[in-house]
Amino acid sequence: MNNSNDENIHVTGSAKRDFISDIIVWSATYHSKNMILKDAYKDLDRDREVIKIYLLEKNIPIEDILFTSISMAKEHKTAIDKDGVRTKKFDGYHLSQHITIESKSVDIIELLSRNITTLIDLGVEIQSGQPYYFYSKLEDLKIDLIAEATENAKLRAVKIAEKSNSNFGKVKKAQMGVFQIIAKNSTENYTWGGAHNKTSKNKTANVTMKLAFEIKD
Repeated sequence: MNNSNDENIHVTGSAKRDFISDIIVWSATYHSKNMILKDAYKDLDRDREVIKIYLLEKNIPIEDILFTSISMAKEHKTAIDKDGVRTKKFDGYHLSQHITIESKSVDIIELLSRNITTLIDLGVEIQSGQPYYFYSKLEDLKIDLIAEATENAKLRAVKIAEKSNSNFGKVKKAQMGVFQIIAKNSTENYTWGGAHNKTSKNKTANVTMKLAFEIKD
């Protein structure tokens, strides 16, 4: 902040707030493999039903669950005969399907992503992805922080005016800085484009406001 030669008082105010994410997005992929394509599909269908029942028992609404289309690939393995000749031999059909859950049951889904072995014990060959965390009231939070940062800038302008024995008038210019979201109590760096942490449930939002006030005689 400074009192520049253009007869305006320039100040930068800031505001930050800790918050807890209320939306979680978790993805996983499950697989089946069989020499017969029809049986591979049956295996995958069985796994899908096991997953559905498991999630419904955890009180996860069916509308929060999204299954993608099935991917299929023919797999081959290399064989070497007694003469050292390499040949590729068909090794079965490999099917995979992706499941994504977007839910406000953050604690339940978080625990599910960590205890994926429960589904493995039920015979499902599944790989868990990292959960991502979001906040449903982010726009409201942003507006509140802009107001707080603006008020902080005004307080700074008052201090400058008092120390320089001058008065300031109306706002000549206001510019919002970058809105940043980082993990709470982390050492993450702010970025010019605006950091937006998605891997931490507990976050800290920060914003700055640059204001220019006219100097009054």
